[in-house]
Amino acid sequence: MHTPQGHLSRLGIMGGTFDPIHLGHLKAAEVARAQVRLDKVIFVTAYCPPHKSPDQMAPVEHRYAMVELAVKDTPCFQSSRIEMEQSCPCYAGDTIEAFKKHYGQGWQIYFITGLDALLTIINWDRAKTYPGICQFIAATRPGYDRKKVEKNIPDDFLPSITILEEPSLSISSTDIRARVKADQSIDKMVPKDVEDYIYTRKLYIDR
Repeated sequence: MHTPQGHLSRLGIMGGTFDPIHLGHLKAAEVARAQVRLDKVIFVTAYCPPHKSPDQMAPVEHRYAMVELAVKDTPCFQSSRIEMEQSCPCYAGDTIEAFKKHYGQGWQIYFITGLDALLTIINWDRAKTYPGICQFIAATRPGYDRKKVEKNIPDDFLPSITILEEPSLSISSTDIRARVKADQSIDKMVPKDVEDYIYTRKLYIDR
């Protein structure tokens, strides 16, 4: 697997429900930025992903606000409302194409996601992704057998995928929500501003 060489500017798109965004997301984005030499990374908060219903997630405005807080002090990180302005459901391919149209031919697009999520995206025709739509950066999670997972990636996608080994993804949004509900500390799991936002708005208390 390789990353193409060239003079194009490089844009990373990191999509997710970010319920909530945590330090693992930010570390994975930074590793991807450094390793692939991305010029910037845009965090796209999923509005209504096809695999989840809205009542399974915190309201999108809260999730987006937490992303804004998490990236505000990192100049090369930005947040985007692009999926919040699309009709439901939102597919990865549509989001990628929207960025390609907006940024034009001077930019190479890199879609950053977890390796497990990538397998769903590229093996599901309704995700509207296809070989050549962009480059993919897949971050592994603890417990995943990388070689076993790679065997499930279609051969025509392999030249477009870079896999990152990132231990920080052991942090889980699911665990964070459970800890908030159980009145346990989430210190050093999310940025301080995000932690304050969660407790101020009493998010995840009843979930």
